[in-house]
Amino acid sequence: MSPDRRTLLKALAGLSTVALAGHATPALAQAGNTLTTAGFGQLSAALTGYPVAGAGTIGKVMKAFATPARRASLAALAKIVAATPPADLDAALRAEQLDTLANDLVALWYSGIATAGKDQQLVLYTDAYVWTAMTWSKPMGVCGGATGYWANPPA
Repeated sequence: MSPDRRTLLKALAGLSTVALAGHATPALAQAGNTLTTAGFGQLSAALTGYPVAGAGTIGKVMKAFATPARRASLAALAKIVAATPPADLDAALRAEQLDTLANDLVALWYSGIATAGKDQQLVLYTDAYVWTAMTWSKPMGVCGGATGYWANPPA
């Protein structure tokens, strides 16, 4: 379902506030126990330190991670991230027992694998943040350049 115009404008306004303030904003916190795709993207960006991903990527990650069992906890996580300065976030997440959920979400963005109990699902491969963090490497099966590109040291 596509967001309506008002929801989209709120999300965009929240993004500008995040950029100006340098930390998460109340735009992350959603009414009740509902977290929009834009809010999920902002939450993910606040936790990973990477900019908000594209809508398609956010949608895939949210579909895999925001299971019915996690929805209420994700909404609570978003509210805490929105209301807490980055320097105090680890302590606030531990106090509310949401640190494991936050770590699981960050792990999904870096590894590309969503874990629910013993079940695992590959959600991202080339878009997983591990490839951005490891600038000297690339996903297997992705061409690095013309033949012989490996002769030059990484940039």
